[in-house]
Amino acid sequence: MRRIESSWARRLIGPVALLGAGLATPAWAVEVEGRLGFADRVALSTPVAGVVESVPVRAGQRVEAGALLLALDSTPFDQRHRMAAAQIEGLRLAADEAALDAERVQALYDRTVGSDSERALAVIAREQAEGERDRVRAQAALRAWERDQARLEAPFDAQVLSVNTAVGEVVSPQLTPPTLVEIARADELLAVARVDADQLGALELGDEIAVDRNGDRQSGTVDAIRARTDGDGPVRYELAVRVPRGDGWRAGQSVTLDLPGD
Repeated sequence: MRRIESSWARRLIGPVALLGAGLATPAWAVEVEGRLGFADRVALSTPVAGVVESVPVRAGQRVEAGALLLALDSTPFDQRHRMAAAQIEGLRLAADEAALDAERVQALYDRTVGSDSERALAVIAREQAEGERDRVRAQAALRAWERDQARLEAPFDAQVLSVNTAVGEVVSPQLTPPTLVEIARADELLAVARVDADQLGALELGDEIAVDRNGDRQSGTVDAIRARTDGDGPVRYELAVRVPRGDGWRAGQSVTLDLPGD
């Protein structure tokens, strides 16, 4: 029943004999109580400072990957990018002219009618002009990146858990980036249970087990096995199983995990 696959890659329903709807749990399975939680919970912020212009989502809303979650006022970002871009063409022409001048001086030098100092000054002027051109090109690219980072977009199909900002708020991430929007996966949940070493048995990451919520069974894959201990007490394990989000399945609900027995 074990498939050696990544827990991210597995989306297949497990063996029908174990996971088919309405079929009884095999005698060798051990049932443990667990609770559903959010999968891939992520706190999002912007790496650039600005003023919040729009927040088109609300807590509890489901959004698709790429959906806009928040946008800062783009005016300062657009203007800084235009200022840098406007200098590029002039500096390109200056660099081209400095390169041609260096070639002319070199030609005179090769004909022994130019001095070492003239050639050196021409080379320096060329390098300075090219360096300034490249600096402004890099600055324009940085300004374009800052403009893009003024928008928060969902990295995957998600459920919005909280919105902690509003239009008009000033965002300044220089010290500690604030959490502006918090999301989690919309199509998956984590079923989490505390088990001891004997209950855990030979389970490994990626193994398939069944998760039951009031008779509604889903095939899940083991996503994490975390060792927990309280001081000198016995070691217990937090077992996290990634399951598809069925109809009516919500974080916080109680579930039963069917673990392989001896």
